[in-house]
This record gives sequence, C-alpha cells and structure tokens, in this order.
Amino acid sequence: MPSWVLVLLEGWFWTEALRSLLVVAAAAVAARIYILLVDSVGRRWVRRADSDLDDRILAAVRRPGGVLVFLVGIYAAFHRYKFRLLGVLDELLFVLSVGIVITTLIRISSIGLQRYGEKLKRDRKDEAVARELLPLTDKLVRILLLVIGLVVVLDKFRIDIKSILVTLGVGSLAVGLALQDTLANMFGGFTIMLDRPFRVGDRIQLQSGETGDVQSIGMRSTTVLMTDGNLMIIPNAVLVKTVVINHSFPDNSSLVRIELGVAYGSDVGKVKSLMLEASSEDPRIMASPAPAVFFKSFGDFALSFLMTCYAKSFADKMAITDQLNTAIDAKFRATGIDIPFPIRTVYLKSHHELPE
Repeated sequence: MPSWVLVLLEGWFWTEALRSLLVVAAAAVAARIYILLVDSVGRRWVRRADSDLDDRILAAVRRPGGVLVFLVGIYAAFHRYKFRLLGVLDELLFVLSVGIVITTLIRISSIGLQRYGEKLKRDRKDEAVARELLPLTDKLVRILLLVIGLVVVLDKFRIDIKSILVTLGVGSLAVGLALQDTLANMFGGFTIMLDRPFRVGDRIQLQSGETGDVQSIGMRSTTVLMTDGNLMIIPNAVLVKTVVINHSFPDNSSLVRIELGVAYGSDVGKVKSLMLEASSEDPRIMASPAPAVFFKSFGDFALSFLMTCYAKSFADKMAITDQLNTAIDAKFRATGIDIPFPIRTVYLKSHHELPE
C-alpha cells in the first residue's frame, strides 16, 4: 500500500477518533446538565410540596438519569462505525440500561412504601399494617420488577421464554395446591390490612356471637381477646367470609337498652322522668344524642317501657347497664312504683261440678 494512502488512513482514524471523543464529551456534558436541572428546577418545585416524598424521588432518579444520558452518548459515538464487536457493545449497553432502570424503579417503590409506612405508624392502630404488610409488599415488588427486567433481557438475546414460563406456571400451580389453606389465609390477611374493616384495639362481634377486642392482625390469623378473658385466634380466610360487627366504628360509643315493665295504674310521666333522672346521674353516658324513654306497649301484666342511651365507651356498657338498673329500682321503690312479675290465677272446679 502506498505511503500516501497510509497517511490518509492515519489522518482519517485520528479525525474519527476525535469526533467520537467529542460525542462522548458532549454526552458527559448533557448528563451534567441533566443533574443540574434536577438540582435546580426539580428542587425548586419540590419545595412547594408539603412532604419530602418528591425530594426523595428526585434524589433516586438524579444519578441514574445522568448515567442513562451518558450511555446514550456512548451508543451514538460507537454507532458511527461498523466493526465486529459492535453487537456485543450494544448488548452490554442494553443490559446496563435495563439494570439502571429496574434499580431506579425498585428504589422509587421502596421510597413510596417507606413513606406510606411512616404515615401509618403515626396512627398506632395502623402499626400492624406497616409492620406486617409493607415489608412483604416491598419484597414482592422487587421480585416482580426483577422478573420483568430478566424477561426483557432474555427477549433481547432472543431466548425463548415460553418454556420457562410454562415451567414456572406448572411449578406455581403445584405449590399453590399444596399451600392452598396457607395462601388463603395470607390473601385474607392482605384483604383485612388493606380494607381495614377493623383495627387493633377495636371491639368486634362475630356472626356466631363472640365478642372481643382485636389484639393483633397477622398474615395468617387475627388474635381477639374475648370478653371472658380467653384469647381466640381466627384464621384470616375464615374471618373475611363472616359478618363482623365493629363496635368501635365510627366511634367508641355504644347503645345501651333498658327494658322493664311497671304495674298498671302507674303514672307514665313519673316513670319516664325517673328513668331519665337515673341516666343523667352517670357521667359515662353521652349527653348527645340524649337518653330517651319510650312507652312501648300494654303487656299482659305490665306497662312496657324502653330507655335508650349511649355509653361514651363500649367498654363501660355492662357497668352502665348495672348502674341504671340499680338506680331505677331504687327510685321506683322510693316513689311506690311497682315492677310486677307474672301472676297466673288457676280456678279448680270441684269433682261434683264436672260433667258426667
């Protein structure tokens, strides 16, 4: 090859190398500009927000975004030529880009879940959700994003993933059948923690009649301290299928009902006033809605009355019922109002009066 051709080729090589370096340098400058924009414009916008969630997200995407911009510049610089290892370089840049994107998404999801957990921990009743549900959710999101990234990379390398997916599907089906009850309880725990029909500390009543205070909400079961002092452990799969009455929602107040009968001939107005007077003496009874007394009916042997009032706390319901019954009985005795009991008069005919 003539010497002048070598000189031209040598000059062309250095010229193209210089241009490629300029492209890479421009990519580095663009990455730096991106970071500066995030630091200035992004943070100025974040200051207007009430929480630091946006600030955390910006910090998570700041450096990975700059790296992606730089990788785009490297891709453009090397694609100005065609050489044997260009395909390998493309695949390497693609894998790095997917890894950066997946890692950034994982960080963003972790920041969001962490922020949500901090919000839940402010309310001690929601502490169980932050303790039980959020760590598992974080792990599941990480696994899902990693699987998505792996599938994208395998598809780039033209690796058939159908057989892998079929194998995973069959394996998942076998595991699901083996752990059917456990998975049902876990999904029941998810439902309870997300829907929150009750929280720790609430008093609930099951459809079967058991009443107690919720002690803990776990992934497999819910623990309830019954009113008789025993601890009942209810599988979550059973709990989500039954009717539950929450006595603590929307507040802790609870209805108290007092039913009694007085003798015929008693002063109805006096009966009502004495019952209301008894309710006004207990500070555990709410003033609004006010206690009320109703003349229900004319019974077989008594005039039936019903008094309703609201206890400030469901925990005082039995004590208030006891106090009201005691006070009403004392007031009725002092004023001469009788509380009758059933009387049956039986007439017996003599033997000679019976028909032949």
